[in-house]
Amino acid sequence: MAYTLKLDIYYFTLNKIIKRYERNTKVGKRIGYKTEKKDSQFNDFINSFVLKKEDDEFMKFFLEDFISGFNASFKSNKNDTQAMSITTDLIRNFNSKKYIIWGVFKGGQMGINREIYQSNDAKNIKDTIQENDVTSLRYFYKVWLPRDSSVGILIIQGYTSLSCSVLFKEQLGDYFISKGYKPNWGKFVPKEYIGEYLKNGYLNELQIIHSKKDENTPLDPIFKPFQSATRKSVLSKFQIALSDILSVPNYKKILKESILAIDTEYDESHDCVKLFYTSNGKSAHTTLADIENILPAITLDDKFKDNDTQLPKWEELNKFTNDMLENIKKQIGYTPKQLK
Repeated sequence: MAYTLKLDIYYFTLNKIIKRYERNTKVGKRIGYKTEKKDSQFNDFINSFVLKKEDDEFMKFFLEDFISGFNASFKSNKNDTQAMSITTDLIRNFNSKKYIIWGVFKGGQMGINREIYQSNDAKNIKDTIQENDVTSLRYFYKVWLPRDSSVGILIIQGYTSLSCSVLFKEQLGDYFISKGYKPNWGKFVPKEYIGEYLKNGYLNELQIIHSKKDENTPLDPIFKPFQSATRKSVLSKFQIALSDILSVPNYKKILKESILAIDTEYDESHDCVKLFYTSNGKSAHTTLADIENILPAITLDDKFKDNDTQLPKWEELNKFTNDMLENIKKQIGYTPKQLK
């Protein structure tokens, strides 16, 4: 048996929630959030906790507060197909001076009955897994939450065929919302991985499919078909390296702002943006909503896992991600600041 380790890296920012509201969607009512436009400094988020003194280990407090929401039980995703839990006994280390916490969490599949067999006996059932059971593995996580910045990093380990990264991100996001801050997430890959994967990759055309129409002005019956016509703006005759776009945090937000500066009719809430690019001489396209699909997976060497259990070597993985995090800080232009 051989499982390949991988890392999922996300950047995140927080915006202070001003108002909660309900909105109707095709699948029913959803909760929406009106937020401050400016990204919040994490120091504002940290200061929302009541700490006894300045040198309190706020990263430990933050993590334990997040963990307390699990109440030593598993929380599932919206479809009840996966669940995860995180407990204080699996905290490996926290460092408030470096703004880092890391540890191990449990997660796996649920929601369907399964039968267990010995590999050499397909007739006799050894045991049964019920739909409320969780078939769990242990995964590595690391959070960098710098008080003097508005951009944080979440690193989660998985396997190429198994992962609970999205669920961990969702649970952490729900926690931020419970504290009055809406998170904005984006997949992040260090530039050296992007450059190797997307050699000679360039964005060279954008198409903005507009949805807004004037439905009040009557049309001549001959031109009624115009009502179902597609209207789009095309931006072309340019070339931008994909590695330059995708190696900065908030690349989706920056792209949206840049499009709006050129096409003032662009409505980011409703319009679809198609991106056309070339990589290694081949043409391809995606949408702005799915731009993360361009990014390569970060797979790890077998030296980071135990050959018998296939589980990560936790300390080795911690050291590796520490070095990776230092490079990420340089890539996003992070410089420590003196807090007031």
